[in-house]
Amino acid sequence: MSEETPIVEAAANATASFGSTIVRTFSEDLPLFVIYLVSDPLKALQMSHMVVLLVLLPALVLWVQGQMATIRKARSIDRDAFIEEDAPSPEDIAKMENEAKKSPQNSAVWQIGVSAKAVAVSEEASLLGFNFARSPTAAHPAAREISDTILLVMIKPFEGAPRRPAVVAFLPSRVCSPAVVAEVAKRIMQVLPDTRVTTMEEIQDEMPKIVEKRKAEIANNPALAAPSVVQQSQQAAAAAAAQSAAAAGEKPVQPKLPMNPTPSRGCFVCKKEIESKIKQCSACKSVIYCSADCATKDWPNHKIMCGIYKANMQRLTDENLNNFPFTWYTSEKRLDNYNQVPFLVENELHNVGVYRRLCQCFQQLQWGELSGELAVQMEADAVKDDEKKRFLLTGLPLELFPLGRPPKAGVSPESIASWEDWYKAYNLPLSSPVALVFEMPLTVWYLIKKYAPTRTVNGRRQLTLHLLGPEREADLVHIFTYMLPLLPNTDIILHMVGPTVSKRLRPEHTAYSFTSGTSTLNVTLTSAEYSSVHYDSSYFGSVNKKTQGATPPDLVIILNGGVFQYQTFAPTIKLLMDKGARIVFTEPIETSAVVMGKQFEGMKWSLTAPIEVNPFRQPVFQWKKEVNLPGWSNGFITGAGKLEGVAQE
Repeated sequence: MSEETPIVEAAANATASFGSTIVRTFSEDLPLFVIYLVSDPLKALQMSHMVVLLVLLPALVLWVQGQMATIRKARSIDRDAFIEEDAPSPEDIAKMENEAKKSPQNSAVWQIGVSAKAVAVSEEASLLGFNFARSPTAAHPAAREISDTILLVMIKPFEGAPRRPAVVAFLPSRVCSPAVVAEVAKRIMQVLPDTRVTTMEEIQDEMPKIVEKRKAEIANNPALAAPSVVQQSQQAAAAAAAQSAAAAGEKPVQPKLPMNPTPSRGCFVCKKEIESKIKQCSACKSVIYCSADCATKDWPNHKIMCGIYKANMQRLTDENLNNFPFTWYTSEKRLDNYNQVPFLVENELHNVGVYRRLCQCFQQLQWGELSGELAVQMEADAVKDDEKKRFLLTGLPLELFPLGRPPKAGVSPESIASWEDWYKAYNLPLSSPVALVFEMPLTVWYLIKKYAPTRTVNGRRQLTLHLLGPEREADLVHIFTYMLPLLPNTDIILHMVGPTVSKRLRPEHTAYSFTSGTSTLNVTLTSAEYSSVHYDSSYFGSVNKKTQGATPPDLVIILNGGVFQYQTFAPTIKLLMDKGARIVFTEPIETSAVVMGKQFEGMKWSLTAPIEVNPFRQPVFQWKKEVNLPGWSNGFITGAGKLEGVAQE
């Protein structure tokens, strides 16, 4: 037999691991799972039935609502009708069943989780779909809802192409009765007689044979592997290539990709692609329509924002915001977000080191896990005793070696006010794409420089920073060391807190310590909703000795916040208001900052820092299909609280 591919091995390992986990789950984990589900759902997420519990998170509720809204606007088959409060019509059900019959079958096992509020469908650790019980008072989703969810996932899974499995198996953690399982089996098998519906307990003894069959199937056609398996294989291959190249003192070589042409535009109202000449609001020139009819229909809403949009567009021109100094992004030539991945490949940085979060290849890893993975790679036997080889794992240019290196002699931190200044301080060529990731640490440094008060102990500056709602920031921990040479004689404690930070982090990957020159940095990663125990720092001191004695934050930072887009931020903002915190925000689009200011006014609070352009915004233009508004990651800065003149305190 030929040598197995990484995808086959990953699939086999994933399936075999799942089979053995079922036994342990049923006999040992289930009692704990039930307790945690009632008392502490977030803690229950760490257990093997995480995929079921994920559906309880509000963020996913909002996500699926958005997805369903998009489907509805498409005016196609009403495949999501069962999510509505009213039951679907017989015609809708017939359409869905016919579509499911057309989906190609493979030998996979789909695991069905049923909780008190939802049903979830997964395949080899990939969440393929979920739905919520229509009745809020029901003990669990009804058999009809469960079977309809399974059929819908066969048509439109969250990941991968439409498909249907050979076996549909309910997890032991299900809260529905055997009678409901039997009813679901009857409904599914009436439509798809060749699809078996059972429970994981019943097929426990068959799992070794199922694993082998699935293994052989993927060997013949790797495309049949679950998306999570493919991603895990890609991740393992990228990590192996990085370690091998670093050990050899090289960078991985990548094939070239052509840059993408400009995508077609879409109508702001009806969302359809525009094939003919586009139409724009004549006043602000920011919103795109397919016709005068759509523009007229949108006017009652658009007129409220038109003046704000016009001011945003005028700023783009007046301040020449596309005038970056790089060879790959200038006033005459932009790097747009739809070409970011080809650009990374062109520069042999795709899936390399700290650049890995700039695409979707590692989306199965939660925020913060890539920092932990990089730390593990740096401790591999082949590189751990060689500082330069460890540095190469980051993918950063040698001009920045060693990690946390200070600027060249004679450069004052006060003289650095733009990307061009920073590049010159390190003798970096303007062709280097390193700004794509240094946007995060340099933005934080710029906010410290502009808004953080000066607090000294024994002649050394002390800074406690709280960075809320971290995402990419949590995967770039190592390069935050480059703030230190710009803040001499300073001890920084940086707490990153947010519910999206991974709960799977090893203890050693929840805290990092760095030293560069005369300054130190301690970073912690905490997965939680921000509360008063975080604000007063008592929580951090209890879990990390290096942060004991930390004060409440000198500065609270929320990067790319979209604060009022997420309900979870509301109590956080209220807490910060009550505490009189100094808080700074960045937003990708200026309009978001303007709207945030108006919402604050309704809360009897106000922005105390005028909206300004961030000189260290990420140089990738956030091109949007239906609007022309200028936007960049961390593009615009504003703030609230006692910010005026803090640098002089």
